[in-house]
Amino acid sequence: MVDYRVRMSDRFLEAAIMGAIEAYCHGDGFQTEIETIGPIWGHRRISGDEHIIFLERLAVSLSADRQTDSVTPKAEATDLMAEVMERLAPELTLLGDFHSHPYKDRATVERIKGFEFSPGDFSAFLHDDDLWDRNPAGPVMLVVTICRLNRVHDTDGKQLRFNVWQFDLGEFRFWINVCVGYLDKQGQRQHTGNKRSNVWLDLNSRFFNISGDRVGT
Repeated sequence: MVDYRVRMSDRFLEAAIMGAIEAYCHGDGFQTEIETIGPIWGHRRISGDEHIIFLERLAVSLSADRQTDSVTPKAEATDLMAEVMERLAPELTLLGDFHSHPYKDRATVERIKGFEFSPGDFSAFLHDDDLWDRNPAGPVMLVVTICRLNRVHDTDGKQLRFNVWQFDLGEFRFWINVCVGYLDKQGQRQHTGNKRSNVWLDLNSRFFNISGDRVGT
C-alpha cells in the first residue's frame, strides 16, 4: 500500500485561507458564504512506498460558477492559468485543486461533518480527465471548510485525523481535509477517501520532534 505525506508552503496556506474567507464574507457581490475553487501547483517525490507531495501555490478561479453549496470552474480558465504558470514557474506541476465549504456555524459543520468531501466532490474529482492526464501518479484534492464562531477562545491547531486539521483565525474556524487519487490494479481511478485515509497532512512537522530522533551523529 502506498502512503502519502502532504505538506504545504506558508504561501499556499495563506492563499487557501484568504480565498475561503473572502468567498465566505464577501462572496461574488451578490451573495455571501459561497464556495470558491482553484488549481494547485507543487512537487511530488516518490520514495519507496511513500509519496511526498508538496503544495507550493494555488490560484483562486475568479470565473468559476460559485454558489453556497457548489462550485464549478471553467475548464478554459484552468487551462489558461496552467499555461501562464508554465512560463512563470516551469519547475512546478499542476497537482490538483482546492475548494471551500462554507457553513453558518460550528454546530452545522459538526452535525453533518461538513469538513468531509461530499459524494459530488469525489465524483467530480474522479471524472476530471485533464487533471488525471497531468498526474499519472494521481492528483490531489483539498477542501477548506470555514464557519463563523459565536465566541473566540484561545486555541491551538488540532489534527483530527491524519488527513484533517482544524484551527481558528479570529472569529472563524477552519478545517483542511486532503485526499489523493490513484489507479488500482485494474487501472481504475480511486481516491483515499475521507476516513481511514492513508494520507498524512503534515502541517506541524517543522516543530514536531519524534522521541529518539537525532540529526547527524
